[in-house]
Amino acid sequence: MRRQRMNIVRLDIRDRGTAEEIWALQHPAYRLEAALIGVSDLPPLRDTAESLQACGENFLGCLNDEDEIVGAVSYEREREEFCTICRLMVHPDYLRRGIGSMLLERLLSEEPQSLVWEVTAEIRNYPALALYERFGFERQDTLKPIPEIEMVRLVRLAVPENGKLSSPT
Repeated sequence: MRRQRMNIVRLDIRDRGTAEEIWALQHPAYRLEAALIGVSDLPPLRDTAESLQACGENFLGCLNDEDEIVGAVSYEREREEFCTICRLMVHPDYLRRGIGSMLLERLLSEEPQSLVWEVTAEIRNYPALALYERFGFERQDTLKPIPEIEMVRLVRLAVPENGKLSSPT
């Protein structure tokens, strides 16, 4: 079997075709997560191409040999020193190929001036929690947006070039 080339690119979510491709990726990815955690109705499953276009997030996508989006990560820069990862998804047919790791690695390297990164993951989504923890995210607290979902907030402090962390204000 030939090894597929994976290419990480910046995506313009405001483009209708791109938004439709992201929706076509997001829907099966989050259906799989919903099954994994035993919840039938996750909020990302309610997204449409239009709501994705309007979300205001920045997207990176992982393209396969046929230039299909098989993975994506999105984030928001809230302040100069603070970024939130909003969604990370990999198509179920492409799991266990390191795509989530490649996306996180690229994202974290492209935004080196950010001192604080934040992400949330459902407490029963062990693969997602393990991935974030491998990249230096640490569990901070939990929240229950709805009764059947418990989210873990993880934070990662980037080490500046001088190797010294300062407390963000």
